[in-house]
Amino acid sequence: MVRVAGLDPSGSEKRYSGLAIINDNQILFINRLKYDSDIVNVVLTYKPIVIAIDSPLSHAEIYREVDLLMKKLNYRVLPPGWNSMRKLVERSIRFKQVFEKNDIVVIETHPYSALKSSRCRDIDELLKIHGIVLNKTLGRDEYDALISALVAKYYVENRVFRVEARDGVIYLLPKIC
Repeated sequence: MVRVAGLDPSGSEKRYSGLAIINDNQILFINRLKYDSDIVNVVLTYKPIVIAIDSPLSHAEIYREVDLLMKKLNYRVLPPGWNSMRKLVERSIRFKQVFEKNDIVVIETHPYSALKSSRCRDIDELLKIHGIVLNKTLGRDEYDALISALVAKYYVENRVFRVEARDGVIYLLPKIC
């Protein structure tokens, strides 16, 4: 059994972040949380082996090479150098440092692009293929966290699609549908 997590962080504690933790294809935790301490506590309680974060995990003046490669592959990502993105990148790097100190592998993903790379029509088809049944309606943050968790699962299984450049790697889903 493989316990992994996905995090869709907001740029600050003023807005909610989505967090999903799955074991194989079973949802152990999914919710929206505001505070760094709550996010860290839940992750450390479940102790996933990998967490995929929906955020750039490194800085750039505007775009990183990996972002430009994503754009070349027709995946729309925002540049970490934009003012609106800098707080998100800083917060995500702090999460990365805490998780790595606790022996959790941290990878970068982009859920919208991961869904696109999976070739599934929508999130419902992606979840159905994995046998994931939701017992509540989710918000976008939670859906993005769940897609991120699936990316982490495929990473552990060594079946993930990698977009790699000198300055970073973004992990996406392989063709599933």
